[in-house]
Amino acid sequence: MNRPRPQSILRTALLAAGLAAGPSTVPLGAEPPMLGVSPALTKYVDPLPVPPAATPRFVRGFSERADFYEIAMTQHQHQFHSELGPATVWTYGMKGQPGIYLGPTIVAHRDRPVIVKWINQLPNDPDTFPLKDSIDPTIMGADLPTGRAIPHLHGGKTAARFDGTPGQWWTATGQKGPDFVTDTFTYTNEQPAALLWYHDHSMGATRFNPYLGLAAAYLIFDKIDTGTTINGQKVPSGNYHLPIVLQDKVFNPDGTLFYPTQGNNAVHPIWVPEFFGDTPVINGKAYPRLDAEPRRYRLRLLNGSQARFYDLTFDHDGTALPFHVIGSEQGLLPAAVQKTNLLIAPGERFDVIVDFTGLPLGTKITVKNSALAPYPDGGMSDIPELMQIAVNTPLAGADLSVPGAALKLPAVPRLIPTPHLAHREVVGQETADPATDTPIGVKFNGYGSMDPTTDFIKAGSTETWEWINLTGDAHPMHIHLVSFQVLDRQPFDVDGYEAAWNAYLASGRLPALKPVLSTFLTLGPPVPPAPEEMGGKDTVKAYPGFVTRVRAKFELPWTSALDMDFRTRSFGTYVYHCHILEHEENDMMRPFEITF
Repeated sequence: MNRPRPQSILRTALLAAGLAAGPSTVPLGAEPPMLGVSPALTKYVDPLPVPPAATPRFVRGFSERADFYEIAMTQHQHQFHSELGPATVWTYGMKGQPGIYLGPTIVAHRDRPVIVKWINQLPNDPDTFPLKDSIDPTIMGADLPTGRAIPHLHGGKTAARFDGTPGQWWTATGQKGPDFVTDTFTYTNEQPAALLWYHDHSMGATRFNPYLGLAAAYLIFDKIDTGTTINGQKVPSGNYHLPIVLQDKVFNPDGTLFYPTQGNNAVHPIWVPEFFGDTPVINGKAYPRLDAEPRRYRLRLLNGSQARFYDLTFDHDGTALPFHVIGSEQGLLPAAVQKTNLLIAPGERFDVIVDFTGLPLGTKITVKNSALAPYPDGGMSDIPELMQIAVNTPLAGADLSVPGAALKLPAVPRLIPTPHLAHREVVGQETADPATDTPIGVKFNGYGSMDPTTDFIKAGSTETWEWINLTGDAHPMHIHLVSFQVLDRQPFDVDGYEAAWNAYLASGRLPALKPVLSTFLTLGPPVPPAPEEMGGKDTVKAYPGFVTRVRAKFELPWTSALDMDFRTRSFGTYVYHCHILEHEENDMMRPFEITF
């Protein structure tokens, strides 16, 4: 049901920025490429970096009960490829230590709290902001300090005060956002083993700060998945258990980061609806190489790109190497799923076992990507190759891990909805400049992100959400606080529904004119989720032309007692949004409130 959408963000995203041409092929010694096209780079010469684990600070009488970290946000220099000069980046790092690109991985354990004192040491001078020419003065947050930051634990079951919502930012000079509460966050880790991640979520800067480097991994283990075993079965661990953080960027000839400075309409002259780089960056390196042994590896895939979807294959001489998916964003799947390709949207994570056993030394495997950008119809810059895995290292010892197909994984009980509770409908629709009909933003249910809350959810309830996509893009929808399950996707009459929806909005939202979704579900039955979507998730692909249904139980951590407001009977405010960063900035994000 991917029908063409006239004037869609899908069609106009970066044409005006000149980024549709793809990677440069300028030979050595020729004129340097223009801004907006990265210089040509030799592939697979730099080793794949592995971010180090964060080191907790020991505090006598305290560290017996929780892990305490002091993590600073700083500006420093990073070289993304050995043929590039250094770039100015913003990253997380241990207090008092040099910054590292992507920051340290926080390793946590279920039900053992992690407490992080976040220290903002970012420069607060707009004239020295690395992407100062890309700030659109017309969109939300453009007039706020450039050094603002607020870390969000994506996928974390956190109290509202520790969630890292956009208005909770603060600066190194003491300026604070309207929702600021504290700079010291408690994560109770009341959730199963999973790969989460933390990234900046500042109002009006979410498309900039993670692009500059404010993103890193947060890994939870538990008694079922200890990191070395799953249900008592050995799995690849140590050097054979690796994060693979996927990003895409554009570099200036000197190696510094490029972000477009020209948009595509008069209303938002600089805002670029979707950013697609022409160069893949994996764990902080462009086109890296992993030197591997002929054995099994556990790879934790994380899509940290702005807007790019990846459809990954492990290509071995033109043949896609099979692998097994054993987990998604919120933990293990109920059964391992054999795949030869895997579609991963921004914000999504997948846990995979790849088996190189028996491959002769010297074998080279290319990690390839076939997803069009924007997804699903394309039209912009594609990146067909990402990194190389060179099986060139003799076995250091016997591989005692269990093959992916033989892994016995724990059951994932399906959620039961709260009786008599209506489905929560969320309509995603582009807004257009009335003079030119070009897109100027995307809204949920006709509201902007700063409009008052209209979603009130009772603590402990289990709700079914229906994402109704009227746009031409696939959107990765993310709900803060909860783990959810994908129920199904169903095609619907987009033109008919949109006409009825527009009439409803034009009437001032007369209840009698609100479209009844069921009357537009005329194009086919629900489509069940993919096998790799049968575990817990916090980000779901909402395809154009489909209603995407998910179900979540809105449970709170014990620290939510700090946010109880008996006057409003509230536990605080969270947000849901599209995880295409340019979309959530303008204006595809809404608050929701947990009540009692």
